[in-house]
Amino acid sequence: MESTLRNENGTLFIAVSGRLDTVTSMDLQNKLNENGYANVDIDFDFKDVEYISSAGLRLVLALQKQVMETENKLVIRNVNKVVHEIFSVAGFTKTLTIV
Repeated sequence: MESTLRNENGTLFIAVSGRLDTVTSMDLQNKLNENGYANVDIDFDFKDVEYISSAGLRLVLALQKQVMETENKLVIRNVNKVVHEIFSVAGFTKTLTIV
């Protein structure tokens, strides 16, 4: 998994590629911790995400909870059919903003 983070005008833009699984979600969490992500909107670009595991879902859910506590927003963009189906089966399409 590759990820890039860019903070611009109160929004943290995160582009992810590959698989978001146990190992890679921990790597992304470490990057987030290093760069800071409190009190910002989060904008994920999942254009190149092939798969998301339960560990990746946990990370996304934890970020969603954090942004809701600070009245910020989390958006996930460019989700392919496989990842969208995983979000749907997990019930995340009801709580996440996926565009």
